[in-house]
Amino acid sequence: MSSSRHIKSLQAARGIAAILVVICHAAAFVGEEPSLWHRYSLFLWLRGTALGVQLFFVLSGIVLYTAHRDDIRRQRNGAAFYWKRFRRIYPLYWIFLLPTLWKHSVSFTGDLAYMRDPWVIASSVLLVHLFSWQSIMVVSWSLFDEILFYLLFSVLLFHRRAGAILLSLWFLGALFFLNPTEMYWATIFSPNHLLFGMGIAVAWALEQGWHVRPRLFFWLGSLVFVACMALDGWWTRGMAVRLVAGVGATGILYGAAVLERDEKWKVAGWLTFLGDASYSIYLAHFMVVSVVARFCYAHWGRLPVPIGVWLVVLIGCGVAVGIGVYLAIERPLLALLGKRKQRSLSLVSLS
Repeated sequence: MSSSRHIKSLQAARGIAAILVVICHAAAFVGEEPSLWHRYSLFLWLRGTALGVQLFFVLSGIVLYTAHRDDIRRQRNGAAFYWKRFRRIYPLYWIFLLPTLWKHSVSFTGDLAYMRDPWVIASSVLLVHLFSWQSIMVVSWSLFDEILFYLLFSVLLFHRRAGAILLSLWFLGALFFLNPTEMYWATIFSPNHLLFGMGIAVAWALEQGWHVRPRLFFWLGSLVFVACMALDGWWTRGMAVRLVAGVGATGILYGAAVLERDEKWKVAGWLTFLGDASYSIYLAHFMVVSVVARFCYAHWGRLPVPIGVWLVVLIGCGVAVGIGVYLAIERPLLALLGKRKQRSLSLVSLS
């Protein structure tokens, strides 16, 4: 029976979430970008795939709790926790941030002039909002939420009760911002953060060995999530839809994890591989899709293929380059940083 720490369904869900986000941004360039194809109806059909981020948030709650539940019980390994989170998020992110900062230093005026603001730049480098709720990279907004969650969660490693109270107050504060506004505190107490709590609840249920109709949870959660994607596209957008999508994602992930744990199904290796590459795909795809979309549009008149073909090309390029970044940069970088950490720990133990 699989351990909840090594459930392949969760890793596969990372890959699916990343692909959904790629689809959303590719559709935006086809339908919403004012200088390109103007196929807005196609964009509306696919806009709801942005809810892949909500799936990411629920996953983060599950993964973080299951990975560190022993550390919470034993009140240890705070330094190891911070190092793991740092090497997982920051080095690759900074690789993509540097060219973005350079680009913004030589362009963008008017409405985008805020990208030169020192506080916005500092916030984007640290992934912590410093007197500003804005960010520079399009895809980085969710990373700010992730880092804030990591910092608050880490309190559990030093004092369980204090950490539990702090997280509870954070989740409670999110209820006061159910109508999002463009203000600093609305980013600190975003209702999206409730999805991390849903993930922790799933992880706790898996730890307790709960086995409550996993197939029903999976299929009902899938139905809710897909319905929310449709609503988020054509009919309505708002925090309520995103939170309900999070509830659907919770059902999907709980059901999938229990079914895999009970050996009722197996996850394809290519899906888990996509999960491994999901962070690279997430960071790389927007830059790639932006460049490829403009190249394809420039040649559209000479190669008037159906718009769906261009959309598939954009999605394929975004995913393919993301996978290439994972194989060529992220995976070797994580291995290198992991070895350095192990070497430093060995030196400390001998000193």
